[in-house]
Amino acid sequence: MARTASLKAVAAEAGVSISTVSRAFTRPELIGADTRKQILAIADRLGYRPNRSARGLVTGRTALLAVLLPDIANPFFPPLVRAVEDTAYEKGYSVLLMDTDEHPERESKMLRDLAGQADGVIVCSPRSRAGVIREAAERTPVVLVNRAVDGIASITCRTRDGIRQTVDHLHALGHRDIVYVSGPASSWSDRERRDSARRQARKLGMAFEVLGPYPATFSGGMLAADALAASGATAAVAFDDIMAMGILRRLTERGFDVPGQFSVSGCDDILFAAMAYPPLTSIASPIADAGRTAVRLLVDQLDGLITRDQQLSLSGELVVRGSTGPAPRHDERREARRASR
Repeated sequence: MARTASLKAVAAEAGVSISTVSRAFTRPELIGADTRKQILAIADRLGYRPNRSARGLVTGRTALLAVLLPDIANPFFPPLVRAVEDTAYEKGYSVLLMDTDEHPERESKMLRDLAGQADGVIVCSPRSRAGVIREAAERTPVVLVNRAVDGIASITCRTRDGIRQTVDHLHALGHRDIVYVSGPASSWSDRERRDSARRQARKLGMAFEVLGPYPATFSGGMLAADALAASGATAAVAFDDIMAMGILRRLTERGFDVPGQFSVSGCDDILFAAMAYPPLTSIASPIADAGRTAVRLLVDQLDGLITRDQQLSLSGELVVRGSTGPAPRHDERREARRASR
């Protein structure tokens, strides 16, 4: 078996000192980008792999960032994960993905277990109590995505703005009776979206009802559709796109014309939203930007450049497609009620 190339061999080939090669892997911010790119290319060609354990003894770091996701199968998260992976690689870190399966207890245990195992943790849409998160941040630097907790670095997507735009859009189409379909009970984002929809509907004098909570899944949306059909409303705002697509599917099965008899909108604007039938009106969230920003915040914490309580917010915008249309006339509403029986 071929012998692994040494740090010295990489330095000789690159024409730099051994310490410069070491910094390319441990403290990339201390050398020029072109120099680091050249060193990494030579290291890759020679087959050099830094010894993570030895490096950790010298630097006190593992060069590993952990990312906790509530549902790794949810198509909302791949753009975020890709952005995290790319940005972490640029900064000399590897990424460990962990799935909490929407369980606060499982998430809390992972946060405890990661102390000393990873340099920092990015928690996406966390379900744990604020106190648990603060306790974890005392042991390991933490950045939250899609939730704000006082004293903890975070990036939130301002879907509140998009929800207000959605309610305004439905009102402009003539809808006066709408429903918000709620997602997981432990979701901070769900509370933000639900409260924003309620406030805007009341401001506009619209009848407003909340259904749920339902699982943030396709089948959860199908379950919600049966309740929607009997609600008397003419439009629904779903917690996310996956639920909205389940609603579309079930309403169509029951004979509803969407958007002729009922309008449906989602949130997050995942890739499949534009592929739904009809194409789904949704709220575009800058989730890839959130992933890149989360890594930068975490690494800046590790390097002592910022305090751990920096909180940023990114805006979301309504994307209007074919699943929302003018409110049905009274005769069309009667036809819709017959279809619901």
